[in-house]
Amino acid sequence: MKKIAIVDDFEESCQLMSEILSPYFTCEYICQAEKALDFIQKAKPDLILMDYKMPFVSGVELCKVIKETPALKHIPIIFISGAVTPDERIESLESGGDDFISKPFHPKELLLRVTKRLKDYSFTTMGIIEVGNLKMNLSSRQCYVNEKEVTLTPKQFEILKLLIENKAQLVSRQSFMDEIWGHAEVTPRNVDSQINYLKKKIDGFVGNITAVPSYGYRLDLKS
Repeated sequence: MKKIAIVDDFEESCQLMSEILSPYFTCEYICQAEKALDFIQKAKPDLILMDYKMPFVSGVELCKVIKETPALKHIPIIFISGAVTPDERIESLESGGDDFISKPFHPKELLLRVTKRLKDYSFTTMGIIEVGNLKMNLSSRQCYVNEKEVTLTPKQFEILKLLIENKAQLVSRQSFMDEIWGHAEVTPRNVDSQINYLKKKIDGFVGNITAVPSYGYRLDLKS
């Protein structure tokens, strides 16, 4: 069974999530954020559920540390919290979080979100990412739409991968600049230009790369 690590300063919340998920996954939890990193390193979970607001160490701070730790950075993280602002939700995703669930949540929603993220992760670990009718082979650096190969530049490949890994979530232009270009001298216009080329190349993909004014882009699947 896949292992889920739960980090939340309220034990009742930990117990509730554990009860919901334990028929399907092995669940372990900790209520002390300042000890969570050591707990996660020992538990070696397949996914982490993390509260956004915790004393001593915030969820965002902890997430950044996890994503900067080579042995842990691959683990998907779902933030769970109530009464947060849109800016706080964005901050949690920019810190490396993979998803965000608002409290109170329906038990089925929690199960579905966790199951989906684990499925997405399993594709990534096999070197294959699939979304809709688009497939990316991370090993061979090939991309297909409707099983037909499309040729992408290295930058376009990484942009598409970043959008897919954060599908339905906003990705800022700054995030693209930091993660795709690194320390090279680029501007938001470079991001816009490459995404425009990318959209033309993957014509036929059953999804949209949507521009979010003054912020960045979001990948949405068509219903």
